[in-house]
Amino acid sequence: MRGVWVVAVVLGLAGCASSAVQQKEQSAAVADARARLGMGQCDMNLAQQVHQLSDPQLDLEAAYLCLQQGQLPPLELVLEDFEKRHPEAPYQDYASYLQAMVPFARFEMAAGDDQERLRVGREAHAQLTGFIRHYPESAYRSEIVPRLETLLEGMAGSEYALAMQDVERGQRERGEARLRYLAKYYPRSKAAVEAQAWLQTGN
Repeated sequence: MRGVWVVAVVLGLAGCASSAVQQKEQSAAVADARARLGMGQCDMNLAQQVHQLSDPQLDLEAAYLCLQQGQLPPLELVLEDFEKRHPEAPYQDYASYLQAMVPFARFEMAAGDDQERLRVGREAHAQLTGFIRHYPESAYRSEIVPRLETLLEGMAGSEYALAMQDVERGQRERGEARLRYLAKYYPRSKAAVEAQAWLQTGN
């Protein structure tokens, strides 16, 4: 019986030692990734490392840096299934905020391509309004609202630009229909005022 007890103790100590080694390796890997982030590195290789380490705070740090640099695919990878992987982690709203900023960033990057701005703009609108509904009390709501206003103003501008292109190409009815759509669904935008004026004067 004493022999069994000794074996159990030895196995227990071995398990503790193994756990300590794994924890030390994890800490070293997290420190390495954090150092690379500190040097401004944000790419898919680092994103894969961060995602595999599955440290919630590190995920958020990496996602923020990637957003600052406009590196959106690494950001998306880092925060993939964040809520599922870290259900008890604090700052769930911050993770969702960073995720919602991805399509908004793509919208801004699409300047000059009105069709693309409308496409990604719709996705951004869904993400931003979804965040507000899901986290109505979040401190990041104040960051989302002005971006929504910027988004809607930008989408309205793209609608107006495309309408004018239609008119210039001889597709006047199509252009007028787009202007009416603009005036109806973006009534507070500057472009809506211009659209109403154009529809009233016909030019």
